[in-house]
Amino acid sequence: MTTYADLVSAYLDDPGPETLGPLRRAVRGSANFTPDLDLDSVDRLLAEGSYAAATAELRRVMPGAIFSPSVHLRMATALEQSGDGRAGARERQVAGAALRSIRSTGDGSEQHPWSVLRINDEYDMLRALDKVRARQDLVETGGRRLDRLTCTDGTVAYFDVSSFA
Repeated sequence: MTTYADLVSAYLDDPGPETLGPLRRAVRGSANFTPDLDLDSVDRLLAEGSYAAATAELRRVMPGAIFSPSVHLRMATALEQSGDGRAGARERQVAGAALRSIRSTGDGSEQHPWSVLRINDEYDMLRALDKVRARQDLVETGGRRLDRLTCTDGTVAYFDVSSFA
């Protein structure tokens, strides 16, 4: 039986559509997956320095939050602040791979939008590009549902959210 860890490892070892597809399907199919992942409680715990509680909360949202750059970066912070630098570094590696996986799905244009698992992934991608979201609109074009994010510098990025319906 293939586990989530096997699917993540397969992608890390050989990043590409043939390993990303099965990983994303498994995550979307998990019982606690939601495209509207809320991390406010985790952010409060991290701000309070409650790293063990933050780690527990992040583990609670798994496997539905696997390959969320936001989740893996928060987990890295919690683990590192708890003294587990090695596990934190691994989480940072997964967060980076998750961002690269999004980038590999398109170019952010209306014709080739980036594919994401969650709304948070859109914001993670913009942060990675040093962009700040000013406006967000849902548009339907060519039978697809796209989030159009307009940034403060005028840049427009498109994300395919057809699978959210």
